[in-house]
Order: sequence, then structure tokens, then C-alpha cells
Amino acid sequence: MNWGAGRWNNLQDYTHPDSYPSADDDVTFTITLTVRARVRARRGQLLPDPLDLVVPAADRIIRPAAVGISGLRCGYLQHRVAGELAELTSKSTKDVRISDVYCRVKLDEETAVRAREIQRMRHELELDELARQQARARARFVRDECLADPATARVYALLETSRLGELAGVLSREDLVTQLAQWHEPAMPVLITQALIDLLGQLTPKQSHGIVEGFIEVLRGYGAQEVAARLETVKDQTMWNNQREVVSTDVARQPAEGRDAADTPDWTPSQ
Repeated sequence: MNWGAGRWNNLQDYTHPDSYPSADDDVTFTITLTVRARVRARRGQLLPDPLDLVVPAADRIIRPAAVGISGLRCGYLQHRVAGELAELTSKSTKDVRISDVYCRVKLDEETAVRAREIQRMRHELELDELARQQARARARFVRDECLADPATARVYALLETSRLGELAGVLSREDLVTQLAQWHEPAMPVLITQALIDLLGQLTPKQSHGIVEGFIEVLRGYGAQEVAARLETVKDQTMWNNQREVVSTDVARQPAEGRDAADTPDWTPSQ
């Protein structure tokens, strides 16, 4: 045997266990680094240790990766560092031939329970933050859209899919629109409607019907036949109701024996 050149031992696994902090407080990964290598024995010299060549470099790979990963993601961490660890075979020397470097990541049961609890708490915090973001978005919408236009506020309040958030249970739909109308000037259609209501309230029924008839003709001129037909129906029904009220008043003023002979209106709603 030529001891001058040394003797190569059989391929062997050298392991190094260590703990690394995870992204979760008080949760650490238990990582076992394995270096598969052959070493050459020389007379009068200690056997070289492959771990001395690999562990420092492996630590620089594993530690920064582990600190950014949740404690329950052992498999992900192991996969994350596998490629870089495999490249450490380049650390081979004339007396150490490294054929493979890899690690195994695990958690003990107690640490796993703690990691699951931390993950649950983190999830609840994320849900709380999401709720706050949604509340801020609703507040911006109410401020930028609803407060600028009560008509938008009405549509928003009446939508079945809408969620008023903090306003729910505090203001009813009508209360909300009323409050917004007090703070901001209504849109032009609302102002026009209010002016017409005030005007019609000062006119006789016959005068009011005349204005409505004129408006119906204008709508027909613009091709809004459906809207005109709806207003025509409303006008006819209103006239019929007014006629009934007049007849009821006249009958009430007649003597009891003459009520059967009371005049009845000869006008009926148009079809």
C-alpha cells in the first residue's frame, strides 16, 4: 500500500443538524445538512472533515432563506435551497471528493402547533386589514360620489348588492338621501322636478292637466313614445279620480231624498 499518496475511503454521509429562525416569531426550523463525500487518509494526518468545507457556505444559503418563510412551509424551504446546496460540490479538494449536498427540514410537534397558531393569528390580522381597506374604499366612495350627487346616493342605497358598512343601522335609505340633499345642492333633474311640483300645487286640476298634455306632446315629438304613454295613463287616472271626488262632494251636499238623482260624470278614462 502506497501511504504516500494516501487511501480513499468509501463514500459516506456526513450530517450536521442545526436550527434556523423562520418568519414566525419563536418558531425555528430544524435542518439537517447532509454532505455525501469520500475522503483520502494520509499516514500521520487526521482525516479531513467535509463538513468543514460545506457548513459555512450552506449556512449563508439557508439562513436568509429560512427567515423569510413561514414555519409551516418546511417543504418549500427545502426546495428553495436545494439548487444552491447542490452547487457546493465545487468545494471538493484534493483530499475530499464531494458528490452531493442536500438538507432535510422539519418541525417538532410542539413547534408545529405553535406555528399553526401563529398562522391562524396572521390570517385573522390579514382579514382585519382587508376589512379596513374595504371600509376606507366605501368611505371614499361616499365622500367622492354620494356626497357629490344625492341621486348617486339613492342608487347606491337601493342596490341589493351594496353594503353600507358603518352606515348600516344608523341611517335608513330615505334618511341618507335626505341628509345628503341638505348638505349638497341636488342635481338638475331633481331641481326641475321640485319646481314642477311646486308649480302644479298652485294650479287647478284643469290647468295642471293642460301642462301635462303639453309635456306629453313634447315627449312624442322627441320620439319618447313609451314615456309619453305612461304619462298619458297617469293623467287619465288622475282626471278620473278628480271627477269622482267632485261627484262625491256634490252628492254629500244634496238632500237624502235627492241623492239617487245626482248627476254623474259623463267622462271616462281614455283607452
